[in-house]
Amino acid sequence: MEVKIQNSKFKNSIQKLKFLKTFKFFLVLLTFNFLLLTLPTPAYAITDPLSVVNNKFGIHLIQAAVEESSPAADLVNSSGGDWGYITVLVESKDRNHGKWQEFFNDLRKRHIIPIVRLATQPDGNFWKRPYEGEEQAWADFLDALNWPTKNRYVTIYNEPNHATEWGNLVDAKSYAEILDKTITALKNKNRDFFVLNGGFDASAPSKPPFHEDQLVFMKQMNEAVSGIFEKLDGWVSHSYPNPEFAGSPDAVGRGTIRTWFWEIQQLKNLGVSKNLPIFITETGWKHAEGLNYNSYFPDTDTVSKYYQQAFNSAWNNNRIVAITPFLLNYQEAPFDHFSFKKSNKDKQSKDSSDYYSIYPAIQNLSKTKGKPVQQTEAELVKGEIYSSIVSGEVYNIALTFKNTGQSIWNDRDPVRLMPLTGGKELGIEAVELPKDKKIEPGQQYSFELNMKAPESGVYTITLNLKEGDKQFSSSPIQFTTEVKSPVVLKVMGVLGWKKDFSGDYILKIKGATGESAQNIILNKKGISKEIEARYLLPDYSFKFSLEKPYYVTQTINQQVYAGVNTLNFGTLQPDLLPAILNPAQFWQLLPFSNK
Repeated sequence: MEVKIQNSKFKNSIQKLKFLKTFKFFLVLLTFNFLLLTLPTPAYAITDPLSVVNNKFGIHLIQAAVEESSPAADLVNSSGGDWGYITVLVESKDRNHGKWQEFFNDLRKRHIIPIVRLATQPDGNFWKRPYEGEEQAWADFLDALNWPTKNRYVTIYNEPNHATEWGNLVDAKSYAEILDKTITALKNKNRDFFVLNGGFDASAPSKPPFHEDQLVFMKQMNEAVSGIFEKLDGWVSHSYPNPEFAGSPDAVGRGTIRTWFWEIQQLKNLGVSKNLPIFITETGWKHAEGLNYNSYFPDTDTVSKYYQQAFNSAWNNNRIVAITPFLLNYQEAPFDHFSFKKSNKDKQSKDSSDYYSIYPAIQNLSKTKGKPVQQTEAELVKGEIYSSIVSGEVYNIALTFKNTGQSIWNDRDPVRLMPLTGGKELGIEAVELPKDKKIEPGQQYSFELNMKAPESGVYTITLNLKEGDKQFSSSPIQFTTEVKSPVVLKVMGVLGWKKDFSGDYILKIKGATGESAQNIILNKKGISKEIEARYLLPDYSFKFSLEKPYYVTQTINQQVYAGVNTLNFGTLQPDLLPAILNPAQFWQLLPFSNK
C-alpha cells in the first residue's frame, strides 16, 4: 500500500513536470510570437514604379523654384507624356517646410515626380559629412511633407567615392554606415520612402584618400555593412559619356551612357538578388557652347542627336524608371557647358530662344502618359445622414469632405461620392464633382445628396468617394438611420400681466435640418393645437423660439421624439420700450388694460 502511494505521488510529480514543461513551451512560443509582432520589421516601398505606366523622361534641377519646374514640365511631359521626373537637391540648411511644401504642391499641379537628393553643407571646396543623428532630422523633415506621389524617392548624398563629396576623405565604411542608418530612419518613419543610393563616379581612379575606384568602394561598403545594397529600393546611376563627358553614344561598358548596365552586373557579383529598378539621375554631354565657346566638346546640335540616340537605344530598357540629364539651367562655371538653357551671351546670337537645340530635341521625342500611384484620401469634416428620419420625407444633405491625400480631385478622372450600400433603398444617387472644379490637398468640398425616407425600417448607408472606377484609399463612411413616425408639437405659453393668452405667435426652429419659422395660434389658456412637424428629426435636439410682437422672445432647447412633444415656453414678458412709440400697443401691454 505504501509503495502504491509513493508510485502515485511519483506519477503526479511526473505529470506536474510534464505540465510545467508544456506550459513553459507555450509561454516561450507566445513570447516569440509577441516579439515577431512588436519588433520593427524591414519595410520597403509599396509600389514598384515599373508596375504602372511610367514616363521615364526627366531633367536635373538646381533650384526648387517655379522658374525651373515650369520649363521642366514643358520638357518632360511633352509629346504625349505625363508625370515625368526631376532630380532636385536639398541641403541640410534648407530644411524649410513651407518652401518645400509649396514646391511639391507646384510639382503636383504640373504632374512632376521628384527625386530628392540629400546634401549636407559645403565647407570650402568640399561637402561636409552628415552630423551624428542627421538621418533622423532628414526623416522628420521629409515625412512632414505631402509628396506628389505615393513613392517618395530619396537618394542618399552624392558620389561618396570622391573625397570632395564626403568630408574631404574617401571612406566607404562611414558612407555604408550612414546609408544604413538613413534607410532605417526613413523606413521607420514611413514605408512609402523609396530609398536610393548616392550615385557613384564610375570613372574615378583608385587614388585614396582623394578618389576610389567604384567597384573597390562598393566592395568595401558591403564588407562594412553586409547586405547594404539589398536594403535599397532602387539603384541610382551616374551614366556619363566619358572621357571628359564627351564620349560616343555608341560606347558600351563602364564610363559610358551604359554604365548603369555595368553596375547591375557588379551588384549581382556582390550577391545582390534584387532586380533593383534603375534611376539615371545624372548623365549627359558637355557641349561647346557656354560662357566661353570650347571646340573640344561637340556643339549643341550634335549633342541633341546624341540624346535622341541615347533615349532610343542605350536608355530604351524596361528596367529604367527615370533619366534626368544634368542639367536644365546653370549659368556659371563649371556647369555652363552642361546647361540646356543658353547663357546670356548665346541668347544674343543665332536666335532668341532661351534654350539650346537639346531642349526641343528631347521635347519632341515621343513619351508615355505616366500613371504613378497617388494616395486618394478624404475626411468627412461636416454633415451626416440623420440617425432618424420621418417616413415619406425628402431630405437634402450636405456632406463636406477634406482632401487629405496626395491627388488633386478631378485632375485625372472624375471624382464622385457614391453609395456603396443603402443607396437604392433610400433613393441616394452618386453625386459628381463639377468638371471645372479641382480640389487640392487641404481644400474642402460639399457634396449635396438627396434622400427619400421609405415607410419603415432601419437602414445602413455606406458611402465612399471614387476617382473613376477606383475607390479612395481612405475608409468608407457609414451611417445607420431608422424611419420613425413624425414629431408632433404642442406649444404652451402665457403673457405677462394677461389672463387671455389667445392670439397669433411665431414659432422659430433651428437645428440639424436648418432654420424654419411658422405661424401658430394659442387659445385663451395659451395652448396650441397639436402640430405635425414632419420636418423635425425624431431624437434630435432643436432650438425653439416663441415670438409675439411687443413681447420678449422666449427660447428653449429641447430634444424631440416621435409622437407628441410639449414645448412649454413659460411666460413671455412685455417689451415696453419698443411699444412706447405705439401708444395703442403700449396701452394693451399694461396690467390694467381690458385684456
